[in-house]
Amino acid sequence: MLLFSFSFLLPSHVSTAKPSLETKVHKLNEATRKNQGVVELDSNLYDEVTSRPRNYSIVILLTALDPQINCVPCKDFDPEFRLVASSWLSENIPSRIYFGVLDFKNGREIYSKLNLNNAPTLFYFPPTTGQYAKEVSEPDRYNFNKHGFEAEPFASYLSHHLGTKVPVKRPLNKMAIFVYTFFILAGLAILKLMFPIVQSLIQNKKIWTMFSLITILMMISGHMWNHIRGPPYVMVQGGKINYIASGFSSQLGMESQIVAIMYGVCAFSVVLLIISIPKIEDKTKQRFGIYIWMGILVAMFSFLFALFRIKNPGYPFRLFA
Repeated sequence: MLLFSFSFLLPSHVSTAKPSLETKVHKLNEATRKNQGVVELDSNLYDEVTSRPRNYSIVILLTALDPQINCVPCKDFDPEFRLVASSWLSENIPSRIYFGVLDFKNGREIYSKLNLNNAPTLFYFPPTTGQYAKEVSEPDRYNFNKHGFEAEPFASYLSHHLGTKVPVKRPLNKMAIFVYTFFILAGLAILKLMFPIVQSLIQNKKIWTMFSLITILMMISGHMWNHIRGPPYVMVQGGKINYIASGFSSQLGMESQIVAIMYGVCAFSVVLLIISIPKIEDKTKQRFGIYIWMGILVAMFSFLFALFRIKNPGYPFRLFA
């Protein structure tokens, strides 16, 4: 909300003549059709359309669009208000509810009479006679802090009061449609040019093998548990940084990464022993490779057993550690 001073206002006479209900409805209908669903008010017309009796509802936006006042919320809400008004006019009977706008420059007397020092302000006046009449002493004031400045919550607010759906028909954004269409077509063109490369990647067994192994290692090391529970990455206790949480019902973020690395080294060792080592023609090198990777595999299993004992001191098995 933008606050502004009314100290420079001069009191002026506001007409107190009360026109007939038929005259008011006629004026509102004419102004509504003329200005795409919105009645532009001044001080006199404001008093006319809000006076009793009323067999119609009217929602009035008191705003300040003068550039010298620089009311940013007023500029933001004005097109949203007019959008709801034009949407209602295109689908419903105008006389059920009217939409009025009273700008500060045209209604200083009203602002002064209502002791308003902020804008925009919006009032809903229910009918006082007829089928939808409601006996209320004061109009309902729209809460911008609660509902915001978008057309949709404003339309929902009116729907609640009227007991019927108030539509919001936003015009098509032709520029956005053009941009989206351009990028979609450009993406399809690039995909067509790169299809042979993409196809070779999709059909590459090694890539799928690597992707599958990484996924399996992440899942069995507790990544999904971390994603669900959101544990801390490490824990500081007694001035020391702990990377492993005690107990099987908890773990730390870095702990799952350590376990994944251990499982990865074990898996890599087994793959080399099964696939790569038998292909070595030199028997000495082949034997040497077996010793190395078997040693790494056994060492990793030893570290895994040690990690299990940290989490559960009663774990009975160990290799070397």
